[in-house]
Amino acid sequence: MPSDVVIVGASAAGLATAEALRNKAYDGALTLVGDELHLPYDRPPLSKQILSGAWEPERIRLRDDEAIGKLYANLRLGRAAVGLDLAERRVLLDGGDPVGFDALVIATGVTPRRLPGDDLAGMHVLRTLDDALALRAHLLGGPKVVVVGAGFLGAEVAAVARTMGLEVTLVDPLPVPMLRQVGDQVGKLIGQMHSDHGVAVRLGVGVARFEESAGRVVAVELADGTKLDADAVVVAVGSTPATDWLTGSGLPLGIGVECDAHCRAAPGIYAVGDVAPSHNSHSYSSACGPPAGDRAVDIVVDGAVRAGALRRVDGVAAVQLPGERGDVGAAIGAVEVVRQIDAVSLADGATGEIGGRAL
Repeated sequence: MPSDVVIVGASAAGLATAEALRNKAYDGALTLVGDELHLPYDRPPLSKQILSGAWEPERIRLRDDEAIGKLYANLRLGRAAVGLDLAERRVLLDGGDPVGFDALVIATGVTPRRLPGDDLAGMHVLRTLDDALALRAHLLGGPKVVVVGAGFLGAEVAAVARTMGLEVTLVDPLPVPMLRQVGDQVGKLIGQMHSDHGVAVRLGVGVARFEESAGRVVAVELADGTKLDADAVVVAVGSTPATDWLTGSGLPLGIGVECDAHCRAAPGIYAVGDVAPSHNSHSYSSACGPPAGDRAVDIVVDGAVRAGALRRVDGVAAVQLPGERGDVGAAIGAVEVVRQIDAVSLADGATGEIGGRAL
């Protein structure tokens, strides 16, 4: 049994690991390192209730002060991990002051993908609470909004911005929103719902560049030469595992930290959550990384059924007919389900197919 466990990543996966250790009677030293100053919080509401202003930030905290205190953990918040010294068994933090360990759990999650030139003023990504609050503050000023990326996050942001009465354009090089996640049929439904609610949907065309004036974004030029005036641009083009700090450490890195079926990357070093891929291309260990491919589609479809965007007929998922339920929230209700995998219980005996994938 290790005497000193360090968990890098103070979000849901890191918190769950810390709680599991204490619940299994681990009584050694426990350090939780996080690059944000906030205590662990729930991320799915960032692009919905926090962005819209429906909830105050305190509502998304995963645990109250009392529960955090019962972990008896050394909290190193607002400190980013910048390196790993395997030989000395220590994590290097920004500002110095390395943290030694007997066992290490890597739970750093993902980081947003960026596009060339997206560091201009007026441009946003959405991953953290501070990101969401900054974007909301900008939206309250009534800007023209362009959302680049029509996946889960982009679709949610576009829907929220539109409900705030803003002029919104949703851009994606794929022919329908969320094509990779839910397939063509459901994607078309989502795109139509956005259009019906006043979002300008520009699909099948990518972004060529961002136009700026005095260091601030003023337009988005598309690959077909079209220019979209923009005061606020949200880049939502996916994410990659947050492993830059592990480069050169000697750990096996691929699409995330490569682990075995027991989440082990090296002796005494483990990875959990979004930073850890499934341990092979055909199966998923629920203790490590998130579900991929067909499993994610299953969850999306079931979540959409529950949200009202789909219905099941004799066990088969079918698109809701117009008029049965037509709000954008229903169509993208599956987003929260996908991102809160542990809270999902798939319907027993669900069969059928959608988007060419078996349910």
